[in-house]
Amino acid sequence: MNATQETTCPSCGATISSTAYFCPDCGKKLKGGGPLATSLSTQIKIYAVSLLIPPFGLWYAWKYIRQPDAKSKKIGTVAVVLTIISIIVTVQMTRGFVDSINQSINELNNLDLNNLNF
Repeated sequence: MNATQETTCPSCGATISSTAYFCPDCGKKLKGGGPLATSLSTQIKIYAVSLLIPPFGLWYAWKYIRQPDAKSKKIGTVAVVLTIISIIVTVQMTRGFVDSINQSINELNNLDLNNLNF
């Protein structure tokens, strides 16, 4: 069984767990930030941002990949993959759109205006 080490709060002197991010008595912040949320709703939000607004997905990815726990690292990795896929799809769709516009412009330029019957 894993015994949790205890320490004291530097602000109020209360006995606290060495893994605590905040003092339960006075609320003083003990460590930087605490663990990131990994709930299903948070994951859905991260993945939606990665797919729909690709560059911003990298911010979440970087933030989660840097965490020490495996679940956060997986969330960050999936966010990177989804962001890359979204960027590739966006580029391909944009290229197709630009190509179709160029083709339409070329067809209009190739029309023989003298042979048109009005």
